[in-house]
Amino acid sequence: MKKLLLISAFILLSTSVNAKIYKWVDENGSIHFSDKPYSQVAKEVKGQGTGISIQKSEAVLKAEKAREEKRQEEATKTKPEPEKDKSDVEKVITEADYRISSSVGKLGADIMSISGRISSGPRCKNMSVTATATNDNGLKATITDNVNKTNSFGSTTYEGNAKVSGSAEDYGFWKVDSVIVRCNDDK
Repeated sequence: MKKLLLISAFILLSTSVNAKIYKWVDENGSIHFSDKPYSQVAKEVKGQGTGISIQKSEAVLKAEKAREEKRQEEATKTKPEPEKDKSDVEKVITEADYRISSSVGKLGADIMSISGRISSGPRCKNMSVTATATNDNGLKATITDNVNKTNSFGSTTYEGNAKVSGSAEDYGFWKVDSVIVRCNDDK
């Protein structure tokens, strides 16, 4: 039953529908999962990934509401007016503006790897990405990655390793709870 839950958990953490997951058992009898076959005995696990859902922060919800109100206001205007200076809320580019997929994996006793892909968003060459993962027992790991793209369009990846913080036992299912994307381009 535990093996079935672990396999299901990793299938859910796939970064895309086409992502491959490999499973193997080491010499100590520990079961491992990865997106790369790190062992000669690793076998591909077949399944359909669903990605990660991202919870929107209060700031993101406010920015979305402000954008929607601005769109509605523009739609009801009868004559065009000169464009006014944009407010800070309208200049904020948030994780809600991008399509984000994430995954998390255990690298050691207290080291987690968090990575993912960002696509389908506004132009941005210089981003900072902060991703936080937690497990069922309240342990937490956070990474920050500065991503510099050669052009402002297209997808990009982020990744990092983090030391686990918390005092609970490191058992349980890990998941990415939040991904915050900030565009650092000069406007």
